[in-house]
Amino acid sequence: MEEWLKITLCVSLFATFRDFRPVDSFYTSYLTSPAVNFTAEQVTEDIYPINSYATTSLVIIMFIVTDYVLYKPIVMLDAFSSIVMFLLVLDPVTLLKSKLSMVCLGLTSASELAYMSYAYAKIRDRKLYQKMTGIVRGSNLLGKCLSSTFAQIAVSFLNIEYGLLVYISLAGSCVAFVVAIFFPPVYSSIYFHPEGPKTATSKVIYNTFHNQYQKDLGPCFVEKSPKPVRVVLDQLYAELRDAYTNPYLFKYGIWFAFATGIYFQVLTYNDVLYLGLNKRDPVNNKLYNGGIDALAFITGALSSYCIGFLKVDWKSTSNLFLFVGSLLCCITLCVCYVTTSLNLVYTMYIIYCFVFQSMNVVARYH
Repeated sequence: MEEWLKITLCVSLFATFRDFRPVDSFYTSYLTSPAVNFTAEQVTEDIYPINSYATTSLVIIMFIVTDYVLYKPIVMLDAFSSIVMFLLVLDPVTLLKSKLSMVCLGLTSASELAYMSYAYAKIRDRKLYQKMTGIVRGSNLLGKCLSSTFAQIAVSFLNIEYGLLVYISLAGSCVAFVVAIFFPPVYSSIYFHPEGPKTATSKVIYNTFHNQYQKDLGPCFVEKSPKPVRVVLDQLYAELRDAYTNPYLFKYGIWFAFATGIYFQVLTYNDVLYLGLNKRDPVNNKLYNGGIDALAFITGALSSYCIGFLKVDWKSTSNLFLFVGSLLCCITLCVCYVTTSLNLVYTMYIIYCFVFQSMNVVARYH
C-alpha cells in the first residue's frame, strides 16, 4: 500500500470515530429532558453561546500551537477534550458543568484543523491533496452518519434514554484518542520547524505552505530547535499581508470564514428549532433528528468523495460553483425560518448540508 494512502486511511479512521457522537442529534432533547431539566431558554441563551465564544477565541491560538508542537499532540487534544466534555455532562448535570462542557466543545472545534493539517504535512505530493481531502472529509461525514443512524434507531426502536447516548459518544471519543496515539510523528511544519535545503544560509526565507511542498527542495534538513516566536510572527504578518492583497486568496478566505461559521451555527441550533416545532405540533412534527442527520451527512459524504475525484478545472469554474451553492444555502435557511413544517425544515437541512459539503471540498482544495 502506498504511503500516502496509509496516512489517509489512518486519519480517516480518526475522523470517523471523532465524530461518532450519537447524543449530538438529540443534545437539546437531552438537556431539556427530566433527567437534566434545563429550560429551552437556558440551553439557547446560557449554554450554547459559550461554544461559539470558545471556538472563536481559541482557533487562532490553536493554529499557532498546532504548528509549534508538530500536529499530533493537538490531534490527541482534539479527542481528549471531547472525552472531558462528555464526562462533564454525565449525571448529575449542573449548569456550570454544562457551560464547561461547551468550552471543551469549543476546544474540540478549534482543534479540528489539526488532523487535516497533519495529513497535509505527511503527504508531500500536492497532486494527491484533492483525493486525500475528499476521502478524509467523506470519512468525517461517514462517522456523523453512522452516529446519527444509531441515535435514531436507539431512540425510536430501542427506547434508549438520552443519557446512555452520552456514554456511547464518550466511547467513540476514547477510540479516536487511541487511534491518534498511533499516528506516525511529523518532523517538520510550516512555521516553527520548516524544512530547508542543506545549503541554506542564515538568511530568513519565508516559505509559504504552497512553495514549501510544491517545490523540490532536494536534500533537506529540519532545525533541531524551533524558530523564535518573533521570526514566526514576522512570517505570519508577511503572509497575511500577501494574502489580503491577493484577490484570489482573499476571496476564498472570506468565503470560507463566513460559510464555516454559519454551518457551525446551523449544527448548533438546528436541534433547538426541531424541538420547538415539535412542541408546537407534536402530531404532524415528529422528531426524526437522527435519521435526518444521517441522510444529510451521508449525502454530504458522497458529494465530498465524488468531488475529490472529479477532473474539473476548478480554478475556472469554482466562482460560479460557490456563488450558486451559497445562494442555494441562503434559500434553504430562509425557508427554515418562515415555515412551521418540521418535515420541510428537515428537507431544507439535507439540501443545505449537501451543498455546503460540496463547496467545502472545493474551497479547501484551493
